[in-house]
Amino acid sequence: MAEPDRAAAPLLPYTGKEFLDSLDDGREVWIYGERVNNIAEHPAFRNTARMIARLYDALHQDRKEEKGVLTCPTEWGGFTHRYFQAPRSADELVAGRDAIAAWARITYGWLGRSPDYKAAFLATLGANAEFYAPYQENARRWYRYSQERVPYVDHAIVHPPVDRNMAPGAPGGPTDIYAHVTRETDAGIYVTGAKVVATGSALTHFTFVAHVGLLPIQDKNFALVFLVPTNAPGVKFICRVSNEQRAAVLGSPFDYP
Repeated sequence: MAEPDRAAAPLLPYTGKEFLDSLDDGREVWIYGERVNNIAEHPAFRNTARMIARLYDALHQDRKEEKGVLTCPTEWGGFTHRYFQAPRSADELVAGRDAIAAWARITYGWLGRSPDYKAAFLATLGANAEFYAPYQENARRWYRYSQERVPYVDHAIVHPPVDRNMAPGAPGGPTDIYAHVTRETDAGIYVTGAKVVATGSALTHFTFVAHVGLLPIQDKNFALVFLVPTNAPGVKFICRVSNEQRAAVLGSPFDYP
């Protein structure tokens, strides 16, 4: 693994306030036919946003009290959620499990897609960086950033169910709906198309886009794996029904936690 730049000042994980502020970044989120102006204040998302903010604050509290249950030092001088660091021993693997459990207790187990649910993938970017050659340095940079900042990442891997008997890009099949590359430059790729079931995406910082399915992809333009910022130009999120807003209108938060 390449030697990290130890001269650069380490970043720190989001605080709860920083997380809530980070959601007001111009992202395009729609629900019930209307665009959301501020995720952290909208009745469809604000309770969940505040709960996630509590998770981030718990990291800083754990570090302040030197408990070491949720956090551990990084090799760059900061600290991180234990599960965001690739384990190098059985003890570290168990400690990562305990950190997951500690966060889950804060949410009473009701937040299945908390910010640590993509941490296992992010850790592989450091543990197995060479697998991503010729982009292994990008993998290492993401590994460092994910440890230092502990970003909230979701995934969008399911194709719209247009025709499950045909792989995306197959001859004679629909091509405009499935996510695919339209142009590639030195700066990256341009993509159009849709993915579905990106749970939690309205509240995240990045979306991991990839392919899942039993049918092999024949056109490489449909074989995508990338991370995209939630507020990237052209990215639009269309949300399902909000249980927390339903609770506010029809009943109690205890009915729809």
